Amino acid sequence: MGIIINLEKKIKENWRKGISLGQEKSLLSLSNIPEFTLEVPKDKKNGDYATNIAMLLSKIEKKNPRELAIILVELYKEVDDTNNIEKIEIAGPGFINMYLSDKYLGEIVSEVLIQKNDYGHNKLLSDEKINLEFVSANPTGLLHMGNARGAAIGDTLANVLKVLGAEVTKEYYINDAGNQIENFGKSLDVRFREALGEKDIEFPENGYHGADILETVKGYIKKNGDGLIRVSEEERVAELIKYSLSEKLDHIKTYLGKFGLVYDVWYRESTIHNSGAIKETMDTLEAKGLLYENEGAVWLKTTSMGEDKDEVMIRNNGLPTYFAADIAYHKNKYDRGFNKLINIWGADHHGHVARMKRAMEAIGYSAEGLEVILMQLVRLYKNGEVLRMSKRTGTYVTLEELLDEVGKDAARYFFVMRNPDSHLDFDMDLAKSESADNPVYYIQYAYARISSILRNLDKPVEEFLDGKEPMYTLVIEKDLALKIGELEKVLIDAGIRREPYRIATYALELATLFHQFYSSCRVLNEEEEVKKNRLKLIVATKYTLENILGILGVSAPERM
Repeated sequence: MGIIINLEKKIKENWRKGISLGQEKSLLSLSNIPEFTLEVPKDKKNGDYATNIAMLLSKIEKKNPRELAIILVELYKEVDDTNNIEKIEIAGPGFINMYLSDKYLGEIVSEVLIQKNDYGHNKLLSDEKINLEFVSANPTGLLHMGNARGAAIGDTLANVLKVLGAEVTKEYYINDAGNQIENFGKSLDVRFREALGEKDIEFPENGYHGADILETVKGYIKKNGDGLIRVSEEERVAELIKYSLSEKLDHIKTYLGKFGLVYDVWYRESTIHNSGAIKETMDTLEAKGLLYENEGAVWLKTTSMGEDKDEVMIRNNGLPTYFAADIAYHKNKYDRGFNKLINIWGADHHGHVARMKRAMEAIGYSAEGLEVILMQLVRLYKNGEVLRMSKRTGTYVTLEELLDEVGKDAARYFFVMRNPDSHLDFDMDLAKSESADNPVYYIQYAYARISSILRNLDKPVEEFLDGKEPMYTLVIEKDLALKIGELEKVLIDAGIRREPYRIATYALELATLFHQFYSSCRVLNEEEEVKKNRLKLIVATKYTLENILGILGVSAPERM
């Protein structure tokens, strides 16, 4: 664990030791030490840490909390051997505020300079083997804004979990079977025949209307000719599906790659259908007495699991439902050795979450091991108006179009900067602006400013980074050092809570403090000792920004 987390553990431990000492001295009568909080006050005037311990114990000890706080503070000072707390104050009716020493802030900077690009990493989740499945858009069209948000959130979360020591597999589930592919094939067939001059062909009721499908069949004809028009419809549809799925997947892989995302596994739904996995799952459910037949279909007794109605697993035409395939797919993940399954789904899948968890329990796996992050919609704004139409598809704006417009860095940051369960307004004009209002530009500019300072040194920066612990006296220096020290806590919160937006928020807060430091503190034209201390501080900031931007998948430019 890092220096801040160890310090907080030590502070809480010292409070417990102080209370125990108070019991020994008969200053305190309580038999058990209750749980108490150690918080970081929003207002720095109230210290670096605050605890409610005096308020909590006052009821037990039947003492005035302020009088009790005086006793507790003296006990703390008696047992504290860290020298990391400069002063402790009692405020109001009994709040205890603690202020860190200047020496401790220097220790934070020294730790970063030692760990460099490993700073903030730990092994907290080293026993977890995680399958993280996200995007998994049907390969029947182009990636849209919702897919792009899921891609940024999923990839950032994967990066966070990895720096916390987890073994993470990023997986894309290719929906290449079932009704949607059947309708896709029929749509391709109609567009193919239309491209060759047929008129008045009835389009499938649930067909795909995107203009990109017409481009696909024209591309096929240009490459392979019109021979398919002379084969059976079944053979023609099969060939068009094969060609189109390959093309769409290539396109998806290409633009996810441009988005900075590379998957470890591309898993096909057809594998589940062809491997016997669905039958194996059905046999397991049947052995548990959870299946029954009705009107030629096979049903799962989901009402016995707390659902409002039972669910069809095998239709009366003998074909499995998507739900049946999905259960088999998640069983397959567990069978591959993963002890944690994390899925990122659109909010419209809300009703499917409880069903899947109960289905996992029904076949003998952990419902708790399956986590689903639900993601709300994205609204795209340009020139102050909601942008709904795409030049390419005629309906939705594609990831390809967004990348052309604002670039990878802005797109990734903007998609991650809000909690997935909140709607996201994506302002394209802001994302492209080179101003402090654009958080991506502002963060990258902080990194570029540091790089500029280091380029202007009269000798290599390493010669200034001696082993001597730096000391800081100005408030902005202390605030910047303390913010650097928060990185590991932020990473742990983001990973454990599955909230990667915390990383984006932290990056902006760190950059803001650096810009304030830059505005008020000289570095190069200072007395030698001050110059060394400040160079150590900005190099520590540089490493921290580098690490955090890497997790976000955003570049760290040396010049802007």
